[in-house]
Amino acid sequence: MKGSRPICLLCHHRLVTSGALRSSQRQSHSVLSSTTTAAHRQSEQRARWFGTKRKALFCKVPEKGDSAGIDALFDQVVHHQTATQDALPNTSPANPNLELTLVQAIGKLEHMVRKGGSLIDSYAFLKTDVYPMLEAPDITIPRVFYMTVSTLLEKLVAAKKKAIRSDTLPTVADIFRVYVDIGEMIPRRWAILVGELVKSILEMEPSTKEQHLDAADGKDSVRDAMLSDLVESWKVLSLPRDMPVAPDDEVTDDFCFPRANPAWLKRFSDKGNFPAALSTFFPQYPPFQLGAPVAVLAIATYALLIDTQRSSPIVRLSAARFIAKMEYLITFVRYPDTNLRSEVSHYFPFLESYIMDWWPIIKKQLKHRFESTDVPTTRTQPREPSSSTNSGGINKGSIGERLQRAYVTTRNYGDVDRLWGEFLGSTTGNIHPDRIAELRNESYLFDSFIHARMATNQPNKAIEALRVMRQVGLRPTVKTWNSMLDGCKKSRNVNAIKNVWAKIAGSGMELDMRIWTTRVSALVESGDVEGGLQALQEMMKLWQKSSKDERIKAVKPTIEPVNAALVGLTRQNHTVVAESLLDWARRHGLQPDVFTFNTLLRLFVRHKRDTDVRRLFATMKRSKVDADEATFTIVLDEAFSTILPEDTERQANMVMRVVEHMQAAGLEVNLQTYGKMIYNLLRMGDGAVKAVKAVLAHILAQGLELSPHIYTMIVEHYFARQPPDLEAVGALLKRHRLLDREDMDATFYDRVVRGYAEAGRPASALDIYWRLSAAGLPVILSTQLELLTALFRDGAVDDATRLVANTKRMFEESHRAADSVDDAGFWGHPFWSFAERHSLYERNGSGAASGAATTPTATASAKSGSP
Repeated sequence: MKGSRPICLLCHHRLVTSGALRSSQRQSHSVLSSTTTAAHRQSEQRARWFGTKRKALFCKVPEKGDSAGIDALFDQVVHHQTATQDALPNTSPANPNLELTLVQAIGKLEHMVRKGGSLIDSYAFLKTDVYPMLEAPDITIPRVFYMTVSTLLEKLVAAKKKAIRSDTLPTVADIFRVYVDIGEMIPRRWAILVGELVKSILEMEPSTKEQHLDAADGKDSVRDAMLSDLVESWKVLSLPRDMPVAPDDEVTDDFCFPRANPAWLKRFSDKGNFPAALSTFFPQYPPFQLGAPVAVLAIATYALLIDTQRSSPIVRLSAARFIAKMEYLITFVRYPDTNLRSEVSHYFPFLESYIMDWWPIIKKQLKHRFESTDVPTTRTQPREPSSSTNSGGINKGSIGERLQRAYVTTRNYGDVDRLWGEFLGSTTGNIHPDRIAELRNESYLFDSFIHARMATNQPNKAIEALRVMRQVGLRPTVKTWNSMLDGCKKSRNVNAIKNVWAKIAGSGMELDMRIWTTRVSALVESGDVEGGLQALQEMMKLWQKSSKDERIKAVKPTIEPVNAALVGLTRQNHTVVAESLLDWARRHGLQPDVFTFNTLLRLFVRHKRDTDVRRLFATMKRSKVDADEATFTIVLDEAFSTILPEDTERQANMVMRVVEHMQAAGLEVNLQTYGKMIYNLLRMGDGAVKAVKAVLAHILAQGLELSPHIYTMIVEHYFARQPPDLEAVGALLKRHRLLDREDMDATFYDRVVRGYAEAGRPASALDIYWRLSAAGLPVILSTQLELLTALFRDGAVDDATRLVANTKRMFEESHRAADSVDDAGFWGHPFWSFAERHSLYERNGSGAASGAATTPTATASAKSGSP
């Protein structure tokens, strides 16, 4: 290439940016600006570098020699930058030197590809030299980049097809990762190369025995590497179109399958259309782009993964979610044998023998598993939403759920008042006779309101609920009084606990062990330790008297109220009292259970009493008390506290060993246990990523979905990084389509909105806020205050004004009654003080907040893109 021309271009660039040539360039500004704007619209779907949007300059590739082609690219970039400067005089180019360096690198890559250079060197240059520059914000990507990379990929696909086992060429998954990055992922092209990969795996001789964790020698290791490539290729195919593959240090790099739609699957099953059913797990592609070829490869991949002579446990673990989804489809969607055989022989004849040999085995195994499970639908079929409205018209499920949210999550007592009026069908106290008949069937909801009133320290309103309960013909039961006592416990109101118990004792009703347990727990948890212990003694004396006097009604004491007292005592570090209580229990013949041991174990672990821990386990063994999930969780807490954060191998091994011990003890590891593991690992920082992935793999291997609580922990982990890892947050949201799922809870959304606001990305936070608002999901005011502050700090006053107006509108629309609208707990929040102080809201309703609060189609701030 010529050496002088690039130097002249750099000098030309300096003259342009200094303004010397700006007048001559200005004439062409309108043409360049319109061309670039159109190109930007076309290229937004293609340029997806690590979650950030970038400008793209579509330019015609000159039909000249190499040097002339690069010169022309330089010239177009310089002209583009000049035009941009003229259009936006207050905006400086992001990094003109970097853009020129990028063009030069692309020119070198184009030369390597076009001149038939080493494909391995070309690919390495793309990944190590070009890709890092594409990570810069607002970088200009010439169109020739996409054309050059596309040509390189075509050559790599052809070479890989000829040498599928080559360990010097990129893997199949790596090749198609780049296709995803440039927006040219085509499932049929993917299927051709993946078919060759499957064929090559099958051509290798299977192991003579089942593979185990340590079986990774010779041909087994080669086959495992190829199977891993196959699994990763499916992960790439599952990626949404608008996101890249997660980096290696991300917590979640699993398959991006959406939740199954039972109605669609039933329709496809009735028609025996398995390929169409499979396509619903890849909604980013039209169904015709996948079709039978991808369906056949899915069956082949599943067969290989469950073939223990061809795949290892490690590979199967990495494909856990794929296996679970395939088992779901094969179990509930018909794939007629004739259709499968026809499609295999047509598209992949070399797979026919293997697939058709395994097909009856697969169906038999899944049928047996489905029929033998006690509750088959809990693992395989999504639950249908049950109607929450009973025949009487009271929306029982909705009122109960909203009541729980009102007094537990949002602490909005005005909502509790409004729900009480909705429940009664009247806000005046005059209940219609028809409604009274309906209310007689809702003793559970009466108990719930009584509990809520006592929990929020509103005893007068709890008494009112009791009065209405009697008015409609219901009598308080032991459950009702237990709800009231538990509410007193929540509010830590010792006097209320004693007063309620006095009424219970004077009622003459027969008490059960549950209400005794609640009383003891309430007293101890509220700080009246002596009162709690006296209640235990009273319970025991009453039982002893009843054995001598049959007129005295008493329930036989159990270990349950002792356990309740122990929890409160250990929480308050009353160690000596706790141990004395256990001695008292033993003297009175109350034998400890696993809950008792777990409570003590937690205490001993917390205080590093290793000798007592060993003694406790020995006592459990002698008492024939088996450990449960909580026992292992406590042990795991201690184990993680002794492992260095950088010792990822030991972390992963610890997770697997604890899970194996739990399963050996006959325990099913549930999401709560897994969540505890993940919580402990994430506390150790990024060094625990490998171990977290191991836990997630175990979850998916059980055919379970990650819970909203687990997703919340992961997103909090990303936001807690320094600096906050916003790319990882965006990838998590897109990868698992978390903003489109109906089962995500308010806590998750709150953490995402708050996290973006605190990280200086109010535009992203606001975008999610509007999506939640459109769905009728409120964001708590403390989080909205963070967002409002961030918007105001960034000068997005219009956005801040719309936010305040919309929050006011949503509250007033859902709180029609005047006493709710005037609720001091809502209007007294600092959110409104901030809005009023900055003229975004006026208390008399005539300020900014009284304006329209329609959801904007686009936020005013463009400082950060939506996730």
